[in-house]
Amino acid sequence: MNVLHLYKSAPPEDIGGVGVVIQNISRFSSVQGVNHRVLVCTREKERRVEQWPCGTEVYFCPQVTSIASMPISASYFTQFKQLLEWADVLHFHHPFPLQDLLYLSTKLRHPMPPAMVTYHSDVVRQRLFNHLYTPLARRFLCSVDRVVATSPNYVESSMLLKTLDRQVDVIPLGVNPLTYPPVYPEVQARLREQVGEGFCLFLGALRYYKGLSYLIDAARKTGIPVVIAGRGDMEVQLRHEAAGASNVHFITEVSEEKKVALLSLAQIFVFPSHVRSEAFGISLLEAQMMRLPLITCDIETGTSYVNQADVTGLIVPPADSLALAEAMRRLYDDPSLCRKMGFAGHARFLGMFTAQEMASRYLQLYRNMCERQEGQ
Repeated sequence: MNVLHLYKSAPPEDIGGVGVVIQNISRFSSVQGVNHRVLVCTREKERRVEQWPCGTEVYFCPQVTSIASMPISASYFTQFKQLLEWADVLHFHHPFPLQDLLYLSTKLRHPMPPAMVTYHSDVVRQRLFNHLYTPLARRFLCSVDRVVATSPNYVESSMLLKTLDRQVDVIPLGVNPLTYPPVYPEVQARLREQVGEGFCLFLGALRYYKGLSYLIDAARKTGIPVVIAGRGDMEVQLRHEAAGASNVHFITEVSEEKKVALLSLAQIFVFPSHVRSEAFGISLLEAQMMRLPLITCDIETGTSYVNQADVTGLIVPPADSLALAEAMRRLYDDPSLCRKMGFAGHARFLGMFTAQEMASRYLQLYRNMCERQEGQ
């Protein structure tokens, strides 16, 4: 079986997000005889093909410009047509309006293999663009064979998904514990000397929707040590907001070795994302993998699916530094509750959020689509 994925970016150029999801799907289903190719854009000038360790070929097509964070590439259309004959299944990853146009225009004049969409997120920030894009997205989503969301919470809260007159499947995202390095004592010791241990940890990109200003304010209210690990366009502003707060520490260079060491030293994982741009939160899975209790905000997305309220952690209202501070204080003052919730989260992770489980469910979906196509 040959599966062609379409999105705007992928590793090694883009090391997080949807690209890693595609990587995990291809890694774990390739051993079951599935061949994967990935079509994405690149800021480089030349078209090229790279290969991931699992054997997946990634086709990078030069973009000529971008509109509302969407790359535009003429060679993307050309490469798609060349790969179309190879594909038994098309796997689109939403949102990426270029692929909507590509599929709908090609379908008018060319027989298409079964197609599915993983709906990763609404378009949140570009409101005017989203108003113009929604009719196209709705037509695209209604034209493919299957639509998959990453959590039931997102199906229930997405205005676009709720207006589709069709079934939406749910396959949660997952990560693979075996791809993470062990906790190296020397790395752990250096970080312990730098930031201590038993702190509240945020790990991720420093972006507008992560709610980190509220975390800094909560740290000031409580005096609880907080470590903010990651890079992003909010870094300068956040450092300015944290000026004078000796209990707030920033770590900007976070290798995989540092990541697992920080998770091993932390007592609580705090993820204060306060708007729907945070559709799931892979970092939450990494924290559960390391048996940490979670604090998240109720933004009606996958964060409240990963974090089961009062079982694997605490859920607070978004953009509320006082509620965040109270949750931090409750867990920080009760190590036994932290351990209880951390172990419950680890069990939930193993049962629901591994890359193997995610890939096996997609594999079954691919097979069902192909069998249905053959039966027609």
